[in-house]
Amino acid sequence: MTRTIQPPKHLRPLTPDDRLRHIPYAFQHTSATHGWNGLRVEYNTPQPASDFVHPPLACLMVVLTGKIFPERTDHRCDNERYSGDGLPHAVNLLPPGIESQWRWRYTGDFTDSTHYQLSPALISKVAEEAFDLDPARIQFPVRYYDQSSPEVIKTLTALRHELVTGGPGGRLCAESLANVLVVQLIRQMSNRQGSGGGIRGAGGRLPRHTLRAVEEYIHAHLDQNIALADLADVAHLSEFHFARLFKQTTGLPPYQFVIHQRVEHAKRLIAAGQLSLVQIAIEVGFSDQSQLTRHFKRLVGVTPRRFA
Repeated sequence: MTRTIQPPKHLRPLTPDDRLRHIPYAFQHTSATHGWNGLRVEYNTPQPASDFVHPPLACLMVVLTGKIFPERTDHRCDNERYSGDGLPHAVNLLPPGIESQWRWRYTGDFTDSTHYQLSPALISKVAEEAFDLDPARIQFPVRYYDQSSPEVIKTLTALRHELVTGGPGGRLCAESLANVLVVQLIRQMSNRQGSGGGIRGAGGRLPRHTLRAVEEYIHAHLDQNIALADLADVAHLSEFHFARLFKQTTGLPPYQFVIHQRVEHAKRLIAAGQLSLVQIAIEVGFSDQSQLTRHFKRLVGVTPRRFA
């Protein structure tokens, strides 16, 4: 028997940090300490059953169900209702500013899910930069157990992997994926008014001098947690257009390019033979030796120790 938890009625829409104090479960993993701009990702402790009213949120919330999904559900939000069994690997979408009720019953298995909160500032920025849309003309309807977009599910899964593995791609990876996710959500899961689904200025490449300046910045800051905004500022472009043009120019998204450069620098340091592998990992910007080893073997074909 579960107890329905009611939120105080006077609450303003909750920020990602506020939300943690108003939900009846904890999280195994959270991006709260990773510094991801405009995005919060949390993977919840499996729950046997739940029955609670979720306060309104300041952000757009996306919930991705896992292999074990809720059964005997009754969900309500903004005059939308879903009753019945849930679905695995499906998307629930909740607009900001709206209270929702979540109920499912214990059926012998725990459920697992990943929660994503996208800030209004990020959504507005991508809407304007990518689609030339007035953000006020974009609305996200309530969706329950939606499996219509493999692209959205793939991006959500990539962000979950980045979270549960400790954020090996850094801010650059997570923020690049967040931009991609917002584009996909606007295209495939919003009720937008105005422009079509095309990306504004979809062609083009980075000028040679701009690419050189970005590469020099990356090499000078390899040991730091480089953000997408840092590279976009060097290129004097929006984050969305920079990431798109960079990939069209180099064949790699920015975070993968940075990983390649870190591995190349590690190869030179290993050949010099003056630092331990632990020191080299930190020197080139990996969080620890295991992260260095994983990326090094993937790109070079052998472990750093064998390479030495």
